[in-house]
Amino acid sequence: MEYRRLGRTEWQVSLMGIGGGYVMLLEIEAGIRLYQRAAELGINYFDGRYGYSTVMQRSVIRQDRTHFIVGSKTASNTYEEVLRRVDEDLAELETDYIDVYYLRTYNHTMLDAHFAPGGSLEGLVEARRQGKIRAIGLAGHSDLTALARGVATGLVDVVQFPLNVVRREALETLVPVCQQHDTGMVIMKPVNVGLVPAEVALPWLANQPIHVMAPGVSTMEHLEADVACLDRHPMALSAEEEAEVERWRKAADAETCRICDKVCQVVCEKGLTIDWLLYHDVFQNELRRLGPQGFVEYPFAPWVKENAEKTFTHTVAQLESCNRCGKCDQVCPHHLPVMDLLERIKEQQKELLNELRQANWSEQYRGAQAPLPKKALASWISGGKAKK
Repeated sequence: MEYRRLGRTEWQVSLMGIGGGYVMLLEIEAGIRLYQRAAELGINYFDGRYGYSTVMQRSVIRQDRTHFIVGSKTASNTYEEVLRRVDEDLAELETDYIDVYYLRTYNHTMLDAHFAPGGSLEGLVEARRQGKIRAIGLAGHSDLTALARGVATGLVDVVQFPLNVVRREALETLVPVCQQHDTGMVIMKPVNVGLVPAEVALPWLANQPIHVMAPGVSTMEHLEADVACLDRHPMALSAEEEAEVERWRKAADAETCRICDKVCQVVCEKGLTIDWLLYHDVFQNELRRLGPQGFVEYPFAPWVKENAEKTFTHTVAQLESCNRCGKCDQVCPHHLPVMDLLERIKEQQKELLNELRQANWSEQYRGAQAPLPKKALASWISGGKAKK
């Protein structure tokens, strides 16, 4: 495993980390085994605050706390709220400190709230003074100019943002500012939510001026394969590999939502959470990866199995309310065929619902022993908008 200096923190961080957005779908013991294997493979960056992912991490990081770099996140924007969230995470991780605490920053309005007097930035400064966190971070997947403005203040130690074969805007918008301020760079969405194969996406990303990439991993096979992609010498791509990258860039471009701060949702007459459906929804992303039958057979955690049918039923009802007015297609700055993509999602989820009902999932897993992981995730599962 290659290690890189995480900007001015001076920490040596593994080139590959683990994002928690998909491992959270596993049973807790399976997640612990995955994090343990990641540690054995040399991975020392864990990105937390997703379902039970912090619970899965804690026995692993306890083995050598100074070796692991653990990140967590909040959208809380006041001094008091952010200190409360830090304390909650410390208790859940059963640790004395969190290495990087990120403020979710999707646009300039959120940045201004974080940096306002009495805002969350002041709370993180106090948490750092108390030794509860070690570095202050920003994390966002929408307007990267907001992240760049935050980094330019010189107050941000680490920033987390999307960069992949398709979504390359950060190379011009954000990366130069990070380099100027020696800010650590952690990459989310490295395989473009599974739209680009890891063997293509990860080596390309390793050749960019970043420090650590944190793909979502949900199986031991995924973990081993991702690490193998980066075990290469030299790291530079061959001409044939560059051509393969370009082929996948073109193939995935018309299916990749850039999460541009709800531009399409503003005009949607039915109020659909379009960017969520196209890009964020981990259930849908797993369905696309596994197919309907594979989804039914997959060893998801009990809470996933208990709630999958009602989640997809709600989503299909939302999508069937679409009157195909075409406004989402018209306003998309990246010219995505939004209506066609939503239609494809609807049909795939309807097919899955038939499989789930035949397998009698809702009865088989009713009263599953593990509760929903967090209130925000519970809202998402029940069909509400995700509370970031």
